[in-house]
Amino acid sequence: MRTLLKAVRRNHALEHATVAVLLEHGARPPLGGYSTRGGFFIFGKLTTESVRDAALEALGRLREGQKQLAISPFCGTNIITRALLTGIVTALILGRKQRRLRQLPAVAAGIIGVAVVSRPIGNALQRRYTTLAEPTGQEIVDVRRVWAGPFSVHRVHVAFTGDGPVST
Repeated sequence: MRTLLKAVRRNHALEHATVAVLLEHGARPPLGGYSTRGGFFIFGKLTTESVRDAALEALGRLREGQKQLAISPFCGTNIITRALLTGIVTALILGRKQRRLRQLPAVAAGIIGVAVVSRPIGNALQRRYTTLAEPTGQEIVDVRRVWAGPFSVHRVHVAFTGDGPVST
């Protein structure tokens, strides 16, 4: 189980780095990804060549120590963090009291406060739990388009050598 989670976290870091490189090179949203033990998927209006080039560049840059590429403000971890904190703050402010309409300014202020703190918290959660920027022994085996439509889906197959997780 530990090896499985490590592989997903490492691929998640490479997925984020790949999306960051794609954005740097002019790719336009909507753009997204999903990581698995054996690699990751990239969704967007992209060519296979652009995804392959970005993944290879991202892997090289992670190997050079550019670990910040593994942390994305668009990650689901950040979205979930903001949603949970917003729900908790709203529930705490509203409680079970009557006259909730009078508390709307406090709720709005709480939501603004959550917007300010949720990104650094989400980024910290990514660094600690959902990504792992350790590219040693991580290799891109293949990049293939697996779906063609208004948006394409590409699968980036990743293998690990040496001390890394075993690929699928």
